[in-house]
Amino acid sequence: MSGNDALIPLPDHIYLDRAAQSGRSVQQEVAAGIESGEMPIRYQRNAETIRPMEQATLARSRILLVGCGGLGGHVLEFLVRAGVGTILACDPDRFDLTNANRQVLATSDNLGRTKVEVAVERAERINPLVRVVPLATDFRKEESPAADLVVDCLGGAECRRDLQRLATEAKVPLVSAGISGWTALVSTTWPGETGLAEFMNEKQAGSELVQGVPSPVAGFAASLQATEVLRILTGHIPALRGSLLLADLSEMRFSSISLQTGLDFSI
Repeated sequence: MSGNDALIPLPDHIYLDRAAQSGRSVQQEVAAGIESGEMPIRYQRNAETIRPMEQATLARSRILLVGCGGLGGHVLEFLVRAGVGTILACDPDRFDLTNANRQVLATSDNLGRTKVEVAVERAERINPLVRVVPLATDFRKEESPAADLVVDCLGGAECRRDLQRLATEAKVPLVSAGISGWTALVSTTWPGETGLAEFMNEKQAGSELVQGVPSPVAGFAASLQATEVLRILTGHIPALRGSLLLADLSEMRFSSISLQTGLDFSI
């Protein structure tokens, strides 16, 4: 029997009604409810993988997601379903038909619409207990928002140093990924430490346009990013801090490189 079995299961509308009556946010009501011995039914299958107090912590968490395309759309999906309370979704772009092969938010009905607008609608359909705030601008034009963590879902390498600098100035962790062809790169960077931005060559910023990106690669990398985000937010040791996971999905070969020493560890 898991610890969740002893908690009172409640449907979504209870928390929505409480928030409407109390004036507090839905996320605050969810966290308070879990801490008092309840559990939203939608989170019951997280069981002991995400413990009740960790689920409450997720409800109170606030992250900045930069990029809502191939990586970001999948990351959004995972984190919304997991119950991350507030997601600031930042992306100035609109969907076009070239996005449809790999971007989970790109559908025929959404062509021409802003990615963050679609992200908000998708999140509302999935989980009304979380909130996605749309920022339809370049992250470099936004004031540094208050967040517990930054997720780097940018395409290419061109702006990654700027985003890493933003996370460092905000004194929060940065979880990054890059994809090109059948290759995925994933890393976690603490403020002041070496990150994916230093590893990638900015002159090769368009490599993913040349090689393309099959949809499984985007989903794979995003799942690793989302896992790191959940571990960090719930107080667990991140698996990829200070290291870079390189995955060649065409041959299912994996290796890890220390971003501090440059040593390679094959998996």
